[in-house]
Amino acid sequence: MIIDRFRRKTRDGRWVPEIDGLRFIAIFSVFVFHIMGELLNRSGRIIPIEPRFDTLSRILANGDRGVVIFFVISGTILALPYARQFLLGGKPVSLRKYYMRRLTRLEPPYILAMLLIFAMETVYQHGSSVPMGGHLLASLLYQHSLIFGQMSPINMVTWSLEVEIQFYVFAPLLMQLFRIKHTLSRRLVLLGVVLAIGLCQGPFSTIPRFAMSILYYLQYFLAGLLVADIFTLDLETMRAWWVWDVVGIGALGILFWAGHDEARPHVVLPVVIGALCVAAMRSVVLRRFLGNHWIAVLGGMCYSIYLLHDAFIAVLFKVTRMAILPAASFPVNLAIQMLVTGVPAVALCVVFFVLVERPCMDPDWPSKLWTKMTGRPGREAKALDTAGIAE
Repeated sequence: MIIDRFRRKTRDGRWVPEIDGLRFIAIFSVFVFHIMGELLNRSGRIIPIEPRFDTLSRILANGDRGVVIFFVISGTILALPYARQFLLGGKPVSLRKYYMRRLTRLEPPYILAMLLIFAMETVYQHGSSVPMGGHLLASLLYQHSLIFGQMSPINMVTWSLEVEIQFYVFAPLLMQLFRIKHTLSRRLVLLGVVLAIGLCQGPFSTIPRFAMSILYYLQYFLAGLLVADIFTLDLETMRAWWVWDVVGIGALGILFWAGHDEARPHVVLPVVIGALCVAAMRSVVLRRFLGNHWIAVLGGMCYSIYLLHDAFIAVLFKVTRMAILPAASFPVNLAIQMLVTGVPAVALCVVFFVLVERPCMDPDWPSKLWTKMTGRPGREAKALDTAGIAE
């Protein structure tokens, strides 16, 4: 299929479309969330949401929770090699290759995307972005939230990538939980820590540096470890069953309906998303949807889309907001913006994916580039194909 040419690359050639299908749900919800934000807050006019559309608006307003879906997926994917090592006696994970893979896989797209957005903002502001240099440097070093205590004004979405990087750094230490030999004990410890962290966060949730750090989202990554445990030991023996469709749809309902009051969602949602991950692999109808090639391939582009979509939407909306129909309902105007703003924004992200991110999915691209530039063979840099939002 032609669409397969746009599919993300994996080191060993194995591709699990259902996981990329979950990534599609995550990136789609965040994408629509930002389109709605532009429509309601930056259109220069009041866009009323009629009472009959309150349910729709509530679901869309929770679209930012796609980010925590990414966190659970990150925990799962990064934990799988460690789970196989400790639980099945598999090949030990090389820390050198682990960190090198993070560097070669994630940094080139990230740096280029940030420089591109910075250049776009400089042009738009007629060269007045020079004072933003400190924000750019802090963002490039994944330290903006820690230093400034706020989202980066260059690219607001990168706060979550800073959280991801914090997890990548400490992940090998957290993976030592798999050394607990007794399966039930290990899973109860993981579940207990996930719930305890969520319950203890309430008093600190209003502190910006805390609320944009791994300390506020650690339970989601640990829920991913629990999912990886189940995938490693039980997935092959679990039969596909329609009950998992009920679990999956129910999990999505809770995820996009539960309120944001205090820290309670941070207690419930990690477990809910973990259940969704299992349902994605063992349901019938839901799995078929998530495994659809178009859905999965777009989900596999989530890193590029996540990096660039907010900036592209903001730039395009300066023109496409003229397509707003004052007499039309909220869903009609949202649909129009999804078409005239969303489609071009996604298309630009796909171009970036093809030209920049996809080549970096080859673990050996540094050595191949070195060989091409110097004519001498480079050192192989193979590593496990795991990187959360990106992978």
